Amino acid sequence: MLAAGAGALGIALALTACSPRAGGGDQPADPDDALLTDVGVTADTITLGVLTDQSGVYAALGNTLAQGNQLYFEQRNADGGICGRDVELVVRDHGHDVQTAVSQFSEIEPDVLGLVQLLGSPIVNGLKGELEADDIPAFIASWSSDFLGSDPIVVAGTIYPLDVINGLQYLLDEGLIAAGDTIGHVHFPGDFGENALVGSRYFGEQTGIDVVAVQVEPSATDLTAQITQLAAEDVTAIVVSAGPRQTASVASVGTSLGLDVPILSNGPGFDPALLDTPAAQALVDRLYVTVSYSPFAAESAEAQAIETAYGETFPDGNPTIFVNYGYAVASVFGQALDAACAAGDLTRAGTIEALRGLPEIETGIFPALSFADAGLTSSRESYILRVAPDVPGGLKIEQDLFESELAAGFTE
Repeated sequence: MLAAGAGALGIALALTACSPRAGGGDQPADPDDALLTDVGVTADTITLGVLTDQSGVYAALGNTLAQGNQLYFEQRNADGGICGRDVELVVRDHGHDVQTAVSQFSEIEPDVLGLVQLLGSPIVNGLKGELEADDIPAFIASWSSDFLGSDPIVVAGTIYPLDVINGLQYLLDEGLIAAGDTIGHVHFPGDFGENALVGSRYFGEQTGIDVVAVQVEPSATDLTAQITQLAAEDVTAIVVSAGPRQTASVASVGTSLGLDVPILSNGPGFDPALLDTPAAQALVDRLYVTVSYSPFAAESAEAQAIETAYGETFPDGNPTIFVNYGYAVASVFGQALDAACAAGDLTRAGTIEALRGLPEIETGIFPALSFADAGLTSSRESYILRVAPDVPGGLKIEQDLFESELAAGFTE
């Protein structure tokens, strides 16, 4: 674990103070007095796992997400730890490969209380059975509604369909699309792309907008044929539920074909490194990003504090929006651990029970989060972001958190 700068310690305290059971003041005077533990907890350490992508399709995003996780727990450790213990993270790079992730999980599972990060819908699917069978709390970096309804699996933030519905409503309200239009939706297969497609199809049914779905594989980086198809359909906007390389291809090919229409992307579809590619200007002009967590270097006090702490801890880092996401998710896990400690049960099952029993959580990064019902999305609001090359992380808030009327009528 990297050492955190002393000036950053206040962030962790601010983000955990929202829970009445969080913080050292609510913990037993002797954290070991009748404390139940099982896996990943010793007399002086709580060990959590991070299974991320640092070399595959989401490499830059996974790396910065892990940095956000690390930053939070380093600050908690510097302030005395959790339940009288330091938190250590065991990080593995699965490269967005399911079999690699399964092997890594088998390696670290006997030593970790839970996972503060499990990145990638295919990876979650590959491990879902084991997580549920062994009550292993896992915060997944996926927002698929397909993963709701499982107590150990935690979806922090707004699910993909709602983000897409809110994003398309924004484009409709701004006059960028209209009833009777046709829009395209370029998406990955599986629980990311196909789940996001549920949102665009629902929106289309409610507004009289036709949706042309185009599935692409993560390995596909030249989408000339697909965008040519959408141009022939006279689409007035393109939704992208894929990776950054696919977003860049949608933008650059669209420009070359004269298809200068708005592009709406889910959060995993943008990486600020794209601003050093030929697609940069098209992204500045036409990309909208719909997510439920505020971007790096946003104006809120919490985002500003994270930006400062990140610069102190990772002076050579290349931040993305996922620094904020990783930090805020870690803070929620931290609150669950605080509550489990206060209840005297720091087992895996006790941690899940503590998480599901937390009151509504305010992080300053997400909308208000509720995890009381595992079958419901923890939030329903979205930001709309635009590309900002001069801002660290490359994104700025265009529209603050909102839930559209159509989103309010959508059920998971």
